[in-house]
Parts: sequence; structure tokens; C-alpha cells
Amino acid sequence: MLKQNGFSLFEIMLSIAFSSLIFIGITSFYSKLQSILLEKNLHIHLEKNIHQGLASITKDLKRAGFIANSPEKMKQYPIEINTSNNCYIFRYDSEIRNDWIYDRNAPSKSDIFAYRFYKNNLEYKVGSISCEGVNWEKIFDPHDIKITQFSIKQQNSYFVINIAAQLKKNKKIIYQTVTIIKNENPF
Repeated sequence: MLKQNGFSLFEIMLSIAFSSLIFIGITSFYSKLQSILLEKNLHIHLEKNIHQGLASITKDLKRAGFIANSPEKMKQYPIEINTSNNCYIFRYDSEIRNDWIYDRNAPSKSDIFAYRFYKNNLEYKVGSISCEGVNWEKIFDPHDIKITQFSIKQQNSYFVINIAAQLKKNKKIIYQTVTIIKNENPF
């Protein structure tokens, strides 16, 4: 009798079937994993951008009311909250000049910092004494991020900033945060 070496046709077919099932399972898992990682990266991108935008608002809000060496020179309230226009104006002595400076001819050298929620974005302007006008700088890329909600509310000695946003290219990616800021210059 001849000794048989190798595999039978049935064994080969069985191993091909098992290998195919394992390969299909791995590719399906990899595809889902890749989709989850992409969505997580987009969410981190949105969250990082929102927190970077909040950093400048937070800095200005904390400084509001500061006048170096002469707090008695405060002639106006350091924070104006215009809820109808969703606009916020902060005043502080940004260059230690012992007063709040406003120069209509050189507004970029003024100590007035304004923010407004306008057309699904936050805008910023130095030296603006009103919420109107042109030449406002957008804080977020309007092609990338849509701000859906923004507000600043004063609560005794602190402020509550509420912001919500979504990615324009993937509306499922949303982010909302509430930040509490204590004003460092009581007024």
C-alpha cells in the first residue's frame, strides 16, 4: 500500500473557508476601527479649536476692570453685556498706562476688547465701543466650524461662558462646553 502525504481536497477546502472567514472578520473590524478613529480625531479637532478660541475670551474677561495703580479712574463699567446683539465689550488697562485708553484714530491701541456672536461665528475687535460696524476678525474658520450657541452670563463674582459648535463637513461632530470664570478685578 502507498503511504499518502499531503492534504485531501476536503481539508484544503475547509482551511480556505476558515481563512476566508477570518480575513473577512479582520477587514470588517479594521474598517469600523478606522471610521471610529476618524470620527474621534474630528471631535478632538473641534474641541481643540473651541478651547483655543475660548482662551482669548477668558483672558480678556479675567482682566476686565483692571487699571494699574489707579482703580479710582474707572469711569465706565468694565463689562458691557448686550444680550440682544449677543455682544460683549471688556475694558482693561492692557499696557499698564494707569487708565483705559480709547483712541478713535488708532483703535488697535485702545483698551477696549469686543466679542460678538454673528452669523454662526464668534468675532473679535479691538477698540470697538459698539457691537456694530465692519472689520471684525473671525475667531473660527467659517468653512470648518459653525458656532450654534454662545453666551456670557454674569453670576455674582463669576461669569459663565456657554459655547456649542459643530463641524461644517460632518454635522454629527458636535461639542458644547460651559466654562466658569472668576473675574480677577472686582468692580
